[in-house]
Amino acid sequence: MGKRTITMRPNEQDTFMEMLARCERTVFKVCLLYTDRHPEHVRDLYQDIVCNLWQAWPRFRSQSTENTWVYRIALNTAVTQFRRTRRAPSVIRLTDEMYRTLAEQTSDPMRDRLYELIDRLNKADRALVLLVLDGFPYRDIASITGLREGAVRERVHRIKQRLINLNNNDNE
Repeated sequence: MGKRTITMRPNEQDTFMEMLARCERTVFKVCLLYTDRHPEHVRDLYQDIVCNLWQAWPRFRSQSTENTWVYRIALNTAVTQFRRTRRAPSVIRLTDEMYRTLAEQTSDPMRDRLYELIDRLNKADRALVLLVLDGFPYRDIASITGLREGAVRERVHRIKQRLINLNNNDNE
């Protein structure tokens, strides 16, 4: 089934572009999470996510926050692309430019260590951690991921324990 063309009035396009500017960091983080971080792969996924956002924009009804809506579409797009390509994830370090985009200018060894540990989690667990770190309440995470709120709580608790165990094992 082919993609349909969406035509919007100029003011709707402006509204979409403003929303995208507000949520661009979210899209970029999902791209980094679901690719091997190769610039071409990040760019391809980013483009797919923006296309899907564009197509879905006329149906956005503000029943959730813009960022929650963007996360839902971005994660669904990323998971679909990941399943389609079935490429094995490889862990590579962020380039300096990507790191500056995602992090403040100051170095924070604890944050760096946390992201090293998060990189060792599976994709689904990384997605949950990303949402928790961005301050989403469990209710919104459940909405984005399609899990029950109780299941989100339990999985996040297990992920935290796993991160603690990984850190402790590395320090032994």
